[in-house]
Amino acid sequence: MASLHPLIAAALVVAAASTAAAAASWAAPSSPARPLFREYIGAEGKNVTFADVPVHPGVDFHFILSFAIDYAANATNASAPPVPTDGRFAVFWDEANLTPAAVAALKCPSSHARVALSLGGDTVFGANATFRASSVDAWVGNAVASLAAILTRYGLDGVDVDYEHFGERETPEVFAECVGRLVRALRARGVISFASIAPFANPDVQAHYAELWRRYGRDFDYVNFQFYAYPSNTTVPEFLAHYDEQSARYAGASGGGKVLVSFGTDPASGGLRPGKGFFRACRELRRQGRLHGIFCLGRG
Repeated sequence: MASLHPLIAAALVVAAASTAAAAASWAAPSSPARPLFREYIGAEGKNVTFADVPVHPGVDFHFILSFAIDYAANATNASAPPVPTDGRFAVFWDEANLTPAAVAALKCPSSHARVALSLGGDTVFGANATFRASSVDAWVGNAVASLAAILTRYGLDGVDVDYEHFGERETPEVFAECVGRLVRALRARGVISFASIAPFANPDVQAHYAELWRRYGRDFDYVNFQFYAYPSNTTVPEFLAHYDEQSARYAGASGGGKVLVSFGTDPASGGLRPGKGFFRACRELRRQGRLHGIFCLGRG
């Protein structure tokens, strides 16, 4: 496949160069011991296709379609903010290029490529994609029905949860029950085989995801922690300290998820950049047997 960005190719090389011990720590208990790379794709509608992203044969690769949203444009006033749909999700990624046929074509020759969808995101139609639920039961019922249909139509494998804004009534407890019950229901229906969350270092965000993790951590396989949301002057020692902090937060008896390191390809992304020591930090974590995988927030 053609390379979308040399940084992605470099990350794949780092991932593929794992030791046997590190690879064993990356794999889910039911999976072969292989390193993992994940990339968000489709959020900005820049005509990026699966073929634009390099897939290394020695790495398990997850594309994450961004995003599925439970919002709709205001039908009576185009300039008004979008309207929450109480868990009735719709596709909001680049449907012209990232189609069900494209997903099938990607997965057919490559048994190590999987495709998931991500819920929420930062903004929708220029407004915050705030998590809203009229009630837990109503939101879960709508979400299970609408997402099961999308997952089946596209032949997808998993879900990622990336809500970054929350309403006043949508407490951590409400968020945890809505999302936790949703993931359990989708697993029970057999329409997903893995799930992840994508928190970042913000007190309100961490409070909501911590409660979700406390109640339903065992239902999630990966933590796509947004390390690129830290300041752009982050150093290697600071990055490793952040990794230790978040690994401790999303670990323990309540869950078995693995915290992945991350970088963004957009010039505006913060955190530890690839040109400033990101791969050096990855190699150190790999040496310690703690590099569970890498994910990238692409520009497409």
